[in-house]
Amino acid sequence: MFDTKSSFILSKLGIQRFQPQKNNSNSEVLFGVLWGDILTLLNKSFNELEENELKLLIKIVKSVVEDDSEYPFSKEISNLNEIKKKPKLVISFTGFKNNQTKEFSSLIESKPLSLLENSIEDKKLLWSKIKEYKNGNTTGKF
Repeated sequence: MFDTKSSFILSKLGIQRFQPQKNNSNSEVLFGVLWGDILTLLNKSFNELEENELKLLIKIVKSVVEDDSEYPFSKEISNLNEIKKKPKLVISFTGFKNNQTKEFSSLIESKPLSLLENSIEDKKLLWSKIKEYKNGNTTGKF
């Protein structure tokens, strides 16, 4: 730990011991992946997903798309403004309410992938929400 004298010298050299913490509660960190017209919101970056989480995510997206071809991965996003066309479905794996998702008419909320992969009950709940969506339930939130 630095003493007061060392801290003073470092500050005169322009070196800060502690970086000021940005505390902006209005800006939420967003991790998302756009799969064609389906947006998945994650609690961490797509690149940080473990292999089993990635496999589960791909299975979930394929179950919605109903396409036997390769999954329609478009791009990773960090801001909803990056999306040019409003997705027809948003699946949130964040585990918390996100203020930015209120504007989407079709939203499925789920537990984070790390929790979902080990919970049969949570998987069943997610699959039933996906089934409702695919059957054309027009209530909006699933």
